[in-house]
Parts: sequence; structure tokens; C-alpha cells
Amino acid sequence: MPFNKIQYTLFTSLFLIISTSSCANNKTIEMADHSGTAFEFALIGDTPYGLRPGENSTAFDKLLLDINSSPTIKWVLHAGDIKSGSTPCSDEMFQDRLRRFNQFKQPFILTPGDNEWTDCHRKNAGAYQPRERLNKLRQIFYPVPGKSLGQNKMAVESQAFIEGYKEFPENVMWLEQQVIFVTLHLVGSRNGLAAFDPNSTIARRSTDDDEVKHRTSAALAWLDAAFKTAHKIQSSGIFIMIHANPGMDWLFNDRTGFETFHQTLEIHVKNFTKPVVLAHGDTHKQRVDRPTLGESKSLPNFTRVETFGGSDENWIRVTVDPLSNDVFSFAVGND
Repeated sequence: MPFNKIQYTLFTSLFLIISTSSCANNKTIEMADHSGTAFEFALIGDTPYGLRPGENSTAFDKLLLDINSSPTIKWVLHAGDIKSGSTPCSDEMFQDRLRRFNQFKQPFILTPGDNEWTDCHRKNAGAYQPRERLNKLRQIFYPVPGKSLGQNKMAVESQAFIEGYKEFPENVMWLEQQVIFVTLHLVGSRNGLAAFDPNSTIARRSTDDDEVKHRTSAALAWLDAAFKTAHKIQSSGIFIMIHANPGMDWLFNDRTGFETFHQTLEIHVKNFTKPVVLAHGDTHKQRVDRPTLGESKSLPNFTRVETFGGSDENWIRVTVDPLSNDVFSFAVGND
């Protein structure tokens, strides 16, 4: 899909912000889209979970058909975990998921989950080296930085275009109707920090924590860029997608590996004041709420939405109305 004027404007702003820490010029900002037309997209995650390569799935096929038959859906966002933690992380598995995702008619955006690389050291996942699987994951699902998956591909800004971040094609950003969308590579299982795992034949090493530090730093730089751009173009709202539940509720309150993310996001949400949504998967409990963020109690402009997942294969219809006070609203699939 060729770049349009709006996409080119956003890309110019982002490049200036990240590469030079300069603000986009007034002409660039004036070119941003202010039409304010409402639109919809689909949000999924942790699916298809336990399927082997080539295995039929009535549930996933129904999910695919539901979304493909919804003419108002602009794109599909997947919050990671394209397989269960107990299924092999083989090339064949990756190719199977790529084939399924490319059956979506709409542009398809994926952020990685822990099951497809950090947890691949487990015996029943194939005892792979996680970093090797991450490299393969990027080769298969992000072969062309700045281009989505799906039958109708969409141009997006990729962090891989920014000097110093070439290895992060999965971190992407785009603008639609004055609303910014951004994905950050932050995964479950303590964001990949080294830990003893009795199900593993390959222990995650302390050197893996260097990877976590570098990847988290890249994600936070990308988050900073999104909010800087949002302020500059007077965006109506920001939609952020990660894989991990970063410890936002009492049932899953371990924030190890996500402390800096919480602190950074909290500052941005307070300063932005307009609606901010954090979408994630990981813990298989579909919900929309206002959980604690950082040291703050619930913030009035911050909403968390968690995807369906695991055995509960359904999708969330997200409606975006840039002219409404809340900007974002949520419904279950085609209900």
C-alpha cells in the first residue's frame, strides 16, 4: 500500500523527534489530519493457542470469518502469544501462524509474546535458544520493516528505520484520524529476565538480562516518541499495545521487569491528559478497566483493555471517535 500524505507527515515528525530530538516544523503539523471521522478495528491476542501446524480449528476459523466479514474493520491488532508455551517453537510453527494471519483481509499488526521466543528454552517447546528464536521470529513476521501482514498491507513507521534501533522492526507506529497507535515489545514472564525454570534444559543466563535492558530501553524510547508526537500534533488519544500484563491488578501484581515502563507511562499519561489506552494479552482475562499505574491510583484518562485468549477465542471491536470525550470504546466481536 503506498504512503499517503498523512502517513508521510507522521513519519517525518517521528524521524525528527527520535533522530534529532527536534520538533517537527509548523508546516508538518498543519498537514496532520483533523477530519475526526470515527472508525473501528479488531483486537485479539493469545491465539491460536494450542494448535499444531496444519491442525484445523473451528474456533480460530470462526474468529477469522467474523473479522473478515466485518466491513467497518480497518485493521487487526494481535497482542502476542501466537502459540501456547507447551507447543514447539519450530520454524514450521512460525510459518503456520504466518499463513493463518495472512488470511485476514485487513492489515494485520503483531507484537511478539513470550511463548514464541523467551519461553522457547523449555523442553516441551523444543529447548531452543531464545535469542535465536527471536531472530527467526523477526525474519518471518517482519521481513519488510514498515509494512504490516494481512492480505491488504498497511504502511507503518518502524523503529528499525531509526539509527541505533535497526533490530526492532516489531515496534511500529501510525496515525489515523489524529489518533496515534504504537506497539512496544514487552513480553510476559518478567519481560524475559533470567530465572530458573524446572521445565527447561537450557537455563536463561544472566547475559539474557542485557537483552531485556536493551529491548526495554528501545520500547521506552519509542513510547517517548509517540507521546512527543502526540503533543506536537495535538492528538486526540493514544493506543498502546504490548504483550505482557505488566502487573496492573492484584491477581498479577509482580512488576519485575516492568518497573521503568510503569514509571515512564505514568508520567506520560499525567502530562498528556487526553485518553490513553494500554492493550495487552498474557493473562487470558478479557477486561476493560482503570487499574493502578505506577505509584498512582487509577488515572481518569487511562484505560487498560486485555484481550481474550487461550481457549476463549473471541475478539474485541474497538471504536475510535476522535471527537468524543473518551475517544475509545469497546465491544465484544460481532455481538
